[in-house]
Amino acid sequence: MKKNVCLLLGTLSLLTISSCDPSKGSINENLIKDEIEKTYNYFMATTNLKENSNGYGLVQDRFTNKNNSSIAATGFALAAYPIYVEEGLMTKEEANEIVTKSLETILRIQNDERVSYEGCISHFVNMNTGLRVGGSEISTIDTAILVSGAIASGAYFEGEAETLANTIWSNVDYNAFSIERNGKKYISMGTDNPASFETIKQLGPWDYYAEQLMIYILGAGNPNEEHRISKEYYEDITKNIGEFEGHSHIYSWYGSIFTYQFSHAFYDFHTYEDSDGINWHENSVEATLTSKAYSEYYAKAYRTFEEGGWGLTACDTPTGYSGLLGTPPRGWNDVGSNYLDIEGTVAPCGAIGSFIFTPEESYEALELFRSYKALNHPDFGLYDSYNLDYRGIEWYCRDFVGIDKGISVLMMGNYLHDNLIQELVMSNPYVIEGFTNNGFSKVSE
Repeated sequence: MKKNVCLLLGTLSLLTISSCDPSKGSINENLIKDEIEKTYNYFMATTNLKENSNGYGLVQDRFTNKNNSSIAATGFALAAYPIYVEEGLMTKEEANEIVTKSLETILRIQNDERVSYEGCISHFVNMNTGLRVGGSEISTIDTAILVSGAIASGAYFEGEAETLANTIWSNVDYNAFSIERNGKKYISMGTDNPASFETIKQLGPWDYYAEQLMIYILGAGNPNEEHRISKEYYEDITKNIGEFEGHSHIYSWYGSIFTYQFSHAFYDFHTYEDSDGINWHENSVEATLTSKAYSEYYAKAYRTFEEGGWGLTACDTPTGYSGLLGTPPRGWNDVGSNYLDIEGTVAPCGAIGSFIFTPEESYEALELFRSYKALNHPDFGLYDSYNLDYRGIEWYCRDFVGIDKGISVLMMGNYLHDNLIQELVMSNPYVIEGFTNNGFSKVSE
């Protein structure tokens, strides 16, 4: 369970932001750069950089938990180093050393049967030992995020880092997580036990479209051809189309905005469409606009929405961490859903994580979030979430979640630096094979 350490505050105060000349229309790049720098401070403070530590390079799941690392947060952090170098926050040599040593740690953990199974790693591992935490599942999606981050940093730093990244990727065999149901083939969400246990139990299937698009690219393009999966796994996922307030798109199970973001932080779906003509980038644009429209539609019901907050996604709430927050259309409780889990909590990463889809709208949201003094840490930037009228009280989270900071910095970096992370990942020829083997083709100019 993720521990929720948040604070109820009684008043709202504003943080004055100095104005600067915008360089992209109405968008002030300096504000984005400042938030990137604060996110850099956060990851430097939550990454194990102790020399000779078995957990070197691992990143905390959240700020208040100093012991547990999230391998997904580690993947996001790895991909962010090129952004930090381009922003002048560290030298390329400094970043390369950290990345290379981190990848060595990941490779060692990946080969430890107490922690991993067929190349996939436990969702949570100990920050210092790299060993599995409690009953943490072996996670296919968190491993995919980790591998994607490794590919991005490997492409940027080249040499040993790139070799390590491709080796880590090669070790992942998604065939070991295959599930067949009703004549369709799916990749499972993972297993409940590592290989060192006597039994392996597959968890539920990725049967609906969600954040796992990257799994099919990684699986079909694996540098080790023996570990490649067929395009059936991609083709067989449910791709239902729904509509809200004039916006139509293929939707995920909970409708959380992160499900439309995570794969796109790494992979360029903008220039590709699948054999059915689906362009997943455009789908995420529509999903983002839907999310914003939902908050505007219910603005009178929730003060957070009324003041301009939007982007419902998994995050900390006044009652604990929730993965249920999202907007229609969505698969969960499709018919007659009243979305009782929507209670006005907004996570800044929701809107900021869509910067490459809706830059103007996302920037406007960033300005709003930065205007709330209680939502901003002086060194680490935006806290995880807030709610302006939870039971009549203004509530601000007092914790940070690694994956939320991660998607924020990658999408801001992609926006500022011409899709830098996407370009790095797409420069790997095996990634292109992953697209091609799933039936994707380049969009006509």
